[in-house]
Amino acid sequence: MTHWKIGTAALLGAALSVGSAALLAATPLFAQETVKLELWSRQDPSGPLRPGNVVKAAERLNKELEAEGSPKRVEVAVRESPAKGFDDDALQLLKVFGIGEGPDIFIAAHEWICAFQEDGFVLKLDDYIAKYPQHFGTIFPSLWSSAKCPDGTYAIPQDAEARMFFYNKKLLREAGYDAAFVDAMPERALSGDLAMDEVLEIAKKVVDKTKAQYGVLHRPNKGPDYIMVFQAYGSDFADPETGKLLLERDKLAAAFGWFERGVKEKVIPANNTAMEFDALRKEFYTGNAAFWMYGIWDLGSVAFPTYGLPQDEKAFFADWGWITGPAPQKGGKPVSLTHPIVYAIAADTKEPELAVRLLGHASAADLNTDHAVTTTHLGIKPEQLEDPRYAKAWPLARATELLKITKFLPNNSQFGDLNGIIFAGIQGIESGRLSAQQAADFVIEEASSTLEDVIVK
Repeated sequence: MTHWKIGTAALLGAALSVGSAALLAATPLFAQETVKLELWSRQDPSGPLRPGNVVKAAERLNKELEAEGSPKRVEVAVRESPAKGFDDDALQLLKVFGIGEGPDIFIAAHEWICAFQEDGFVLKLDDYIAKYPQHFGTIFPSLWSSAKCPDGTYAIPQDAEARMFFYNKKLLREAGYDAAFVDAMPERALSGDLAMDEVLEIAKKVVDKTKAQYGVLHRPNKGPDYIMVFQAYGSDFADPETGKLLLERDKLAAAFGWFERGVKEKVIPANNTAMEFDALRKEFYTGNAAFWMYGIWDLGSVAFPTYGLPQDEKAFFADWGWITGPAPQKGGKPVSLTHPIVYAIAADTKEPELAVRLLGHASAADLNTDHAVTTTHLGIKPEQLEDPRYAKAWPLARATELLKITKFLPNNSQFGDLNGIIFAGIQGIESGRLSAQQAADFVIEEASSTLEDVIVK
């Protein structure tokens, strides 16, 4: 059974948890005409200020309206969904829109935005974004790709993160690499000088020359991180003209080939996908693996508190570091992957202009930094780098540079199912049941038979 909390009061607890008690000021005392905007947000303890900042923004917008002499004032009512994840939340919200009871504004994972666009439920925002550069003009240009469907922009990036290859510098030095080589790896990877196969070579040397058991570890279940490898080898999984899923056999085989070589060289364990998530982390953070493919949030949530890695920036980088996803060959383009959450506006909202201005204020640098530093997410604007709170959270500040090259999951609601098939291909390779070419063929055959409108090249 689905339960809902509706109203600003539903958000108060979340807001108070981050130290603010002013959210209910969103309701003006002397409003001549109150415009109530309903905001859909799933109950998410990892991001209470996603809705909280919209409520705060109403206070700012109402002051602006008062100064303009407008009779209108905005009130935000938060409608909380108990969905466990963003996929379930999006599916529920599509049903709600389908029966004509959708909200005015909603929060979603970016890859779902085109599902709402295809059904006509979401407002196209290009003209509004251009009209309000004071709100949207400095958002990192790369992040807008996460908000686009084939015919335009339908959402506003709310946050970001970064995925990378963490590495253990101490193990690399023990394997014989000098400090200059080890410390230069991030810049070499970012410039395209350090390629994917060199990561395997370095990992192989670590396994051969030290007591470390593993070279490269990655997540053991379906998720975004390993998609970075496929993107490095050229697969973006979406046709830019139509938005349909796109599978390119040669590019898939090339990416699977990297996993295949890693297993053959005994640097990626054959049982990686059978291991527990926490066990994989433990192997890396306790010095038994050279590389760990994951995301920046892992430092604040696990590495520092659980395994005692140095929280001081200088001390951390003495023995640890990260590189972006390397280019497939030397001289190619490196990759990183982020997974923004976005704000979107219903196509049938009665006050689209006010909804846009409201989300513009919710996207203010100071409010977004409140969210970023309390939840280990990257900010959306370069001016946040000048905020002392953001600078103090140095993993965020340092990882923000990866947004220049970041890629995204395709904005296609079927990608979650496709990703399950891709993960099965990785499992087949690492367990020795499939070659790289067979894994590519498997993905194409399975996707073509179970998903709709898949383009194969």
